[in-house]
Amino acid sequence: MFSLFAQAAVEAPEDLIERGIEITNQTLIFIGVAFGIYIALLVAGRFFKRRVGLPLGWGYHLFCISAALFVTSRLPGVDLPFGEKDLGAALVLTGACVVIGFVRHYCYGRFATGTGNSQVPKFLSQFASIAVIVAASLFVLQGVYELPVPGLLAGAGVLGLVLGLALQDTLGNIFSGFAIYFGGQFKAGDWLLVENHHAQIVEINWRSTRLRTNDDVHLDIPNNSITKQTVVNYSYPTSRHGIRMDIGLEYDASPTLIKQVLIDAALDCSKVLRNPEPTAYLKEFGDWSITYQLRFWIDDHEPLNAINSEIRTTLWHSLKRHKITIPYPIQHEQSLPRPEPYVEDRELIRESMEKTVFASCLSEEQLEQIVATARIVRFGAGENIIRQHAPAGPMYVLVSGEAEVFVETQGAEASVAMLQPGACIGESSVLTGEMRSATIRARADCEAVEVNKATLAPIMSASQELLESLSEMLATRRMQNEGVVAGATSGAQSEKKQDYKAGFLGKLKSFFAV
Repeated sequence: MFSLFAQAAVEAPEDLIERGIEITNQTLIFIGVAFGIYIALLVAGRFFKRRVGLPLGWGYHLFCISAALFVTSRLPGVDLPFGEKDLGAALVLTGACVVIGFVRHYCYGRFATGTGNSQVPKFLSQFASIAVIVAASLFVLQGVYELPVPGLLAGAGVLGLVLGLALQDTLGNIFSGFAIYFGGQFKAGDWLLVENHHAQIVEINWRSTRLRTNDDVHLDIPNNSITKQTVVNYSYPTSRHGIRMDIGLEYDASPTLIKQVLIDAALDCSKVLRNPEPTAYLKEFGDWSITYQLRFWIDDHEPLNAINSEIRTTLWHSLKRHKITIPYPIQHEQSLPRPEPYVEDRELIRESMEKTVFASCLSEEQLEQIVATARIVRFGAGENIIRQHAPAGPMYVLVSGEAEVFVETQGAEASVAMLQPGACIGESSVLTGEMRSATIRARADCEAVEVNKATLAPIMSASQELLESLSEMLATRRMQNEGVVAGATSGAQSEKKQDYKAGFLGKLKSFFAV
């Protein structure tokens, strides 16, 4: 088209008007076609922007202009003052800008995490943009201008090696950033424990990961450093996680009571989850205190300091109400009198022994001998007082608390009875030497009077009448436990009872070597 102007300058004057009309028509056609292509592309871009929210900026306008000029330059008779290769190069590079917009919108805005709600690190989008620009530039050099790209890359290899050695730390951070993101363990918004800091990820960029603590202090940790250390993620795979709190308390208080106080203090905090329930453990015996550990669950790590403070405040008041002290190490000199020896509560032992099933078999003197040597022992909740199939051992008279009786059959335990204060535990075993026939487990903290074989042996050896009475009592209990059928004759019952009595008498004499 522009060559027509040069030809018109040398033609005869009578042909100038005709040539001018021709030039004008071609110019109008060129402008019209280019403008039409520009408007069509612009309308298409507006459509995508409104329908799918595709961001289009100045790069898309340059692409529309380049495309309009490139397509129009291919029309017959059009001769632009600049080369077709230049228009092709401009079209490829501006098209790369459009591709970058599509990649950022579709790949990172929607499909990167599958939910569309998670933030994607900026450096991934920046890396994709650079990759598209580099690919477009290489295509322009080799495909449009026909330059030897492999030769250029070979020449740049030496420079790349030098830069790689100089920037190895920076490159290490970049690749570590890729590992952090594509590994899936960390993302923006997660709460981490890193370098003894509880902090939330704000951004993962080319060089580092930026975090914010509960105190709104910002940390900038190189990516390479994070990948080389152990990091606790409180938000992966879910935001629900457990928190452990240690506290040292006095030795004299019951561990069962203390564990319940700890659990109640955690449940009083509204931000502590009810499912799973808080739990408490006796962790260790220290120099001046017993260390307990409280574990509770939360689903938001940000108010951790407030949650810990609320639980500790509630716990302080609860411990005061239960008269449980929080010991602390002190050092001072003090002269203390020699402590009085521990004295058993003999009156309590006597009251408990008088409630036993064989108390009626004992004389007052024999009862006093047992009271003088028996002792009071304690069992914690969940502790076995006796265990089924265990060797013979002491008998116990329950003073306080309650216990549950379990019988194991075919490898499974079944609860068969509940025992209240005054119940005897293991009397047959201590009298006859038989193995334990059941497991009895404390349901709450219990106190019991313990009577062992050494206490009973002198009494048994000195009284044949006591042996007879105990044999009678044991035989009667055996028949009650077996449940003699109602239709049995009294003679049959009497004969069976005498057999049991003789058997128990033999066991008593053998066990106590009478």
